[in-house]
Amino acid sequence: MEQSMQSTTQPEWELLVRFLPDGWREQAEPLGAFRRVRRLENPEALLRLVLMHGGTGLSLQRSAEAAGATGLGELSKVAVWKRMQKVGPWLEWLVGAMLRERVSCARGGRLRPRAVDGSTITGPKRSVQLRLHYALDLMAYRVDEVGITDHHTAEDLQHFRVTAGDLLVADRGYAKAAGIAAVKQNGGEVLVRMGCTSLTLYDEQEAAIGRLAWLRSLSGYEPGERFAQFRDDTGHWITGRLCALRLSPEQAARARKRRRKAAQRQGYSLGHKSEEASGYLCLFTTAPASALSGSQALQLYCARWQIELAFKHLKSLLDADQLRDTSLLSARNWLLAKMLYALLLYAYLDEAGAFSPWGYPLLPDTVAPTAPSAHPPLRLGAHPAGPPGLGRCHHRPSPLHVARVAPDQHAAPRRTPTTPATAAGGTTTGALCSHGTTLS
Repeated sequence: MEQSMQSTTQPEWELLVRFLPDGWREQAEPLGAFRRVRRLENPEALLRLVLMHGGTGLSLQRSAEAAGATGLGELSKVAVWKRMQKVGPWLEWLVGAMLRERVSCARGGRLRPRAVDGSTITGPKRSVQLRLHYALDLMAYRVDEVGITDHHTAEDLQHFRVTAGDLLVADRGYAKAAGIAAVKQNGGEVLVRMGCTSLTLYDEQEAAIGRLAWLRSLSGYEPGERFAQFRDDTGHWITGRLCALRLSPEQAARARKRRRKAAQRQGYSLGHKSEEASGYLCLFTTAPASALSGSQALQLYCARWQIELAFKHLKSLLDADQLRDTSLLSARNWLLAKMLYALLLYAYLDEAGAFSPWGYPLLPDTVAPTAPSAHPPLRLGAHPAGPPGLGRCHHRPSPLHVARVAPDQHAAPRRTPTTPATAAGGTTTGALCSHGTTLS
């Protein structure tokens, strides 16, 4: 039975390691994960053991049994636990290297919207609690940053790396002056939801804006927009805009019900001003109006829900919310292994769904050269940087965008569906997000 399991799992493992970053074996020893050959012969065996325990969710005992059944080595559950204590820096390097391959970049002056959020991961009997900080690229719908801290670390925009052109989309928990100022200092922009008392804003005359009074002045269900600014810790003004929209009566009632339940769960009563403000969607953005209009900002914020779905997938499908370890170090390493497991799945789905029909990347020396042909070669993914306007610079295409074949110059022109802009004789110049919002 042991030989049968080995023969079954070895080919799949050989395909899986093709998705790992270059040099991952060599990093195991200097990062302290693999110091000597004892029971486990090489870093590959160690990584397989880590993914058994952290990725698939096997207990320490079951992981030890699976290691023996697959020929990795005869281990006890204590030996598995000791190895999980040492693999943290190595797993951090693996996760970081895989994320760097998935990061896209803003091009042509366009903004790159990224949804950011945090989620609490709880261990057995709430003895250990971690906070997972997560960033999702909304243009390519792929995770591009992961951070793990203890649950005492609050949600803040300062936990995320920011480059020029980034537009961080976040909920009301991130509406903090220090975090917004840090994003601006690094060349990024923000789009955050505002609560009734989350951040004091001022008008052009440096007078405090009565946010609720302004929301009441909105006419009907038309979006409103106005200038707003605040001072950072150094006394400099951070300028931006308030964008707001009145919710329908049904949506407002649902929003108030959710706020009351949240207040009751956290042990405080919801004030009448906060309850009234729940009937509006109020956003603050530092992006210029030329790059993001008020209507676009409101539409783009709806796409932030994608990160909530990403958390749901991690917790419901991959059991990322079920920490099996009671110590902080073991729990953190277990969650890192789970994130590595998820990134391998994402990379596999990208390759299988958008590029290769066989579902895995070919090694460079496995394709034999072909004789020259009279016909021009077909070019998969005609644009080397991804679909025009998206500005992606990673080498693997997204599963949301199929591979394209370069059109034949002698073929008849294909009919394309018309849009209101093209039907009127205009052209579309902005990039479209996955939710349909055009960014100038």
